[in-house]
Amino acid sequence: MTVVFLIILLPLMAYSVQIVGWYLQWLKTNDYSPNSVSETGLSLIIPFKDEAVNLPALIASLKQQSHENWELILVNDHSKDDSTSLLTDLLADFKVEYRLINSTQEGKKAALLEGVRAAQYTTIVTTDADCTFHKEWLTTLASYHATHKPHLLIGPVRIKKSRGFHQRFQQVDFTALQLSGAGAALQQQAIMCNGANLLCSKENYLQAHLIPQVASGDDMFLLEWMKHHKKDIHYIKAPQAMVETAPLVGLHAFLQQRARWAAKAPHYKNKHIILSGLLVALVNIMLFASLAGSFFYPDFLKLLSLYLLFKCLSDYLLLKAGGNMYKLRITLFEVIFWQMFYPFYVITVLVYPLIVPLKWKSRTL
Repeated sequence: MTVVFLIILLPLMAYSVQIVGWYLQWLKTNDYSPNSVSETGLSLIIPFKDEAVNLPALIASLKQQSHENWELILVNDHSKDDSTSLLTDLLADFKVEYRLINSTQEGKKAALLEGVRAAQYTTIVTTDADCTFHKEWLTTLASYHATHKPHLLIGPVRIKKSRGFHQRFQQVDFTALQLSGAGAALQQQAIMCNGANLLCSKENYLQAHLIPQVASGDDMFLLEWMKHHKKDIHYIKAPQAMVETAPLVGLHAFLQQRARWAAKAPHYKNKHIILSGLLVALVNIMLFASLAGSFFYPDFLKLLSLYLLFKCLSDYLLLKAGGNMYKLRITLFEVIFWQMFYPFYVITVLVYPLIVPLKWKSRTL
């Protein structure tokens, strides 16, 4: 039994070492602060589909941007609401050059590609239509790019203040993913990014030839291409570079999103990305197995206790370290509370696509 326990504990040890490594990397990385004004021209590309409810906040936030040399490209992905007419009104007094184009093909990835092709500048930034930004967002990205010249710059994304049980869980889970991705990227081993806050060159984006048969996943497949071609990938640790997005409304929408993310995994080819994902899944499966086994074998309670102790402490350290920038206040007791649900959540996300068709904006994927 001792040998079996040691084997079962191996994934937990690897997980804890990985998380603590990201935590330490976060602590020793200073916040970036622009020390000069960059004149880098940026093409901001925003695909949208039925986003009328979010567009007023988006445009209001963009009007506050301090960066001067940029253009806005909005790509309509076959919206059925009044998004386009609303945008015409909202942009009437917009002081920056903008274009509103209709995507000829369906899907966010196709819309992004059309936006990139239409860009007049060599450096592009992508975000989503349900986001808002710090007024120094584009200025900070442009300054970092001019100073460090990364091929791909990963920006931070946080969920706005949540309400209710599942939105709080969503906020904690999303922040944990963000900080994991940040820690890995700061160690020069990027494993994830979010298309709501990315900067790269137009040339590299077009060269990537993102997988056409998968409608979503433009961000992660772009990251994979960058890693495969040994491009410089940076994460910008700067509060001014933060992008905010609203939490999803309803448990079904949340599970749909997470299941869509998980469904992209079979298309990944980078070993580091695959192994990191497998490690997280394995640790949660082992945690679930330890809980189930404790009902039949009392010795499994010891295993369950070790899993909870090490995983909760590791996760708490990382969340606590990045909580200030991501505006997440959390206690160790709350981490323990959510941990009791997490294995069931992971298993549900893995099984969900087998039971319920995956959709995005009423479009079956």
